[in-house]
Order: sequence, then C-alpha cells, then structure tokens
Amino acid sequence: MNTVMAGASVLDITSPVGVEMGGYGARQGVSTEIHDNLNVRTLVLDDGTTKLVIAICDFVGVGPMIVQRAREIIADDLGIPAQNVCIAATHTHSGPLTVRTGDGADYSRVTAAKIAGSVRVALASMQTVSLKVGMADVSTISQNRRDPAGPIETVVKVLLAAAPGGGEPVATVVNYACHATVLEHDNMHYSADFPGVAAGLVEHALGGKCIYMQGACGDINPAWMRHDFAEVRRVGGILGAAAAKTAHELRPLGEEQWCINLSWSEDVPVQPSPGTVLSEIALSSGQTFLDLQRKVLPEASEIEAEMAALESQLARLSADDVEGRRALRPRLNQLRMDRVAKQRFPVSSERTQRVEVQAFRLSPEAAVIMLPGEFFVQTAKEIESRAGVQHLFVCAYANDYAGYFAPANEFPCAGYEVGSTRFVPEAEGMVVDAAVALLGSLYGRKQ
Repeated sequence: MNTVMAGASVLDITSPVGVEMGGYGARQGVSTEIHDNLNVRTLVLDDGTTKLVIAICDFVGVGPMIVQRAREIIADDLGIPAQNVCIAATHTHSGPLTVRTGDGADYSRVTAAKIAGSVRVALASMQTVSLKVGMADVSTISQNRRDPAGPIETVVKVLLAAAPGGGEPVATVVNYACHATVLEHDNMHYSADFPGVAAGLVEHALGGKCIYMQGACGDINPAWMRHDFAEVRRVGGILGAAAAKTAHELRPLGEEQWCINLSWSEDVPVQPSPGTVLSEIALSSGQTFLDLQRKVLPEASEIEAEMAALESQLARLSADDVEGRRALRPRLNQLRMDRVAKQRFPVSSERTQRVEVQAFRLSPEAAVIMLPGEFFVQTAKEIESRAGVQHLFVCAYANDYAGYFAPANEFPCAGYEVGSTRFVPEAEGMVVDAAVALLGSLYGRKQ
C-alpha cells in the first residue's frame, strides 16, 4: 500500500500566567505574559489496521502524569492503545515548569485531556495521503555546546503527508536537533521559541499543520546574536524556510512535473528534487522498558570541598589564561549540578529508574524512534548507523523526562550534562542497544 490516512491538529495548551517557568535554574520569579501560544501539534496515521499518534507539546518536557493520563483517555475514548501513542516535547525553555516535575497535578490533568482532544480533532480530519521524505542542509544555526568542534545536526528531515495527485498537504513533520534556548533565563514570557516560528512558517508556506519533532539535542545549542524575539524569528525563519522549501520540492515526487518547451511545442517532463516516496506502508509500533542504574553521588561535604578548591584555583589564574580556565570549569560545572542533585535528593532508596523506548514503523524505508530525555547528537547518529533504516526520525524528550543521558566516553570530559545525568555511564549505551533492537524487531531482523 502506497497511501495511508492522515489527520493533524494544532491546539492551544498554554499554562495560566503566574506560575514558575522551566528550563533555567537561574530564572527568578514567575511567568508574566504570553508572547506566543504553547501548542500541542498532533499527527495521526491510519493504514486501516493500525493507528499511530505523535503529539508534540511546546514544553520543556512531558512528565509521566501527563503521558499516562493522556494515553489512558486516548485508549478508553478513541480505542488507540498506549503503545501506539507518543507524547513528546519541543524542549522550549519558555514554558511552565510543572509539566516536567509533576508538581502541577491540576494543570497536568487538564493538559492530558487537551492532548487527547487534539487526537480527536485530528481523527475528524482524516484523509488519504501519500508520505514523502526529504532533507535539507541546515548547519548555520547551532553549535556543539561542549566542544565547538564537536558534532551537530547538519540536516533537517521532513516527512510530508499530502493528498495524492498533487493535493494539498495535511501535515509536515520537521525533525531537527537544537536546544530551544534562543531566549534566556531573564525571559518571563511564554514562547515556543524558534520551533514555534519554524512550524508557523511551514504552515503559512504549505498549508496544513506542522509538527516540530525535537531531535537529540542534549549537547547542541542555537547560535544567536541576541536573546530576544527578533532572534527567535531569525533562527526559526532559517529552519522553517529550509523545511518549507524541501516540503514543496517533495510534492512532485511520484506525481508529474512539466515545463512548456516553446522550441519543440511540447510539454517536457522535469525531474523533481531528490526525496523518497514511501511505499508498502504498513504501520506498527513497539515499546521496551529499561531499569537503568542511577549514579552514586559523592557526599555533600566532598562536593563542597572540591568546588572550593577549584574556585580557588580559578581565582589565582590570570585574566588571559583562557586554557587554564577551560581546563577547570568542566569539572566545576559538573560538581555544581551534583550539588543540585544532592540537595534535591539527599537520600534515595531507588537505585534504578525505569525508562521507555518506543518505535513506530512507517514503511520499509522509514521509522521513528522515541527517546525519553536529553541525548547527545552522537547518540542519534549511532542509532541511525546501526538501525538499518534509510530514513530514521529521532524524537527525543518523548513519553517522560528522564534527564540527560551522557555517553560513557563523555564522562571523563565532565561538564554540565555529565553532572546533570541521573545515570551511570553505561546507561546511554543500553538505551542505544534497546533502540536498535526494537527497530530490528519491527522489521523482523534478528539481533
């Protein structure tokens, strides 16, 4: 089968003003204004046997309360099992904190109901579509925030769901990896940051709905000139324009594109831009759960003593000793996050934490893998290289927020992300193995 039913929706899930915002420990106070709405952007696919749901919220992360309740409503009211429902976040740092920490029970219940409602709206708009995949180079709006020479996401991936025969788009999925942090901790206005601008630009250019799927951006930050809304528009405009151009260029694939030749008095076929029309579409899903070992933190007194020693060394360095500072700061930043974790969880009897890895198979050529937190771009690249799927969309911040998953080779480098992770160095590799195995099972491959 080369077509499938698809429906999409965009619903407002903006939190009331006056609550604590998430994403920055240095932020003081509560939200004061709504600059632009926080939305849930939802895509539903149906091959006649299986329905798959991808609902992505303009939040820093989605907590387990929201995910569990939304899945329950969707299963009970709409008959779509939890295994077939992905609920993820764009990781904007200009939304409410409560959705990640699980504090805001009332708001979480309301939000879960709205997410389920977005699925209902999408189901009401279902129509036959073909699915097409393409990509474009985007390498000017981000940098590896741990090492300027480190890897980044250099392409934006696009999944276009459009009516056959040159019909209008129903939905465009835009998959890119970069922290949604153009706006800094002093911003107290709700905003979807640059992913919201990119999605709006694609919708304006193509029609239909746009679903922004955040990738593995745990070590990738945006490149900015200033931390303001004009810069949000610039960064989002670069990404959205690239995605919109790619989506428009995908539309003639599998169709016909012509040019009038006046010398020959003929209509001459024109080859479309590169891309893939998904064939033999057969939807399926899978889940696997891992009990990951938590790391053991030093005693609070040890953390404070080492921090004091490092700060003393930094104070003795000359102002122009850049290399000396760079040698000390990663360990100091790791210890600062260890101290935060120690203060929040002074005694923990839980030595393991359960996390979910989810996968959707779309066709022989394309799949989506969902990861439950902040993963480095190298993790996504490893899964892509091992999975054996031509077009693999990596959706991070999905179905929970379990924090950072630093690769084992990054632990000796220290830094904020290593200090922030809740898990032992082996955890990231276990998630990678589980993701590859899960994808293999959907394609009938032996591991």
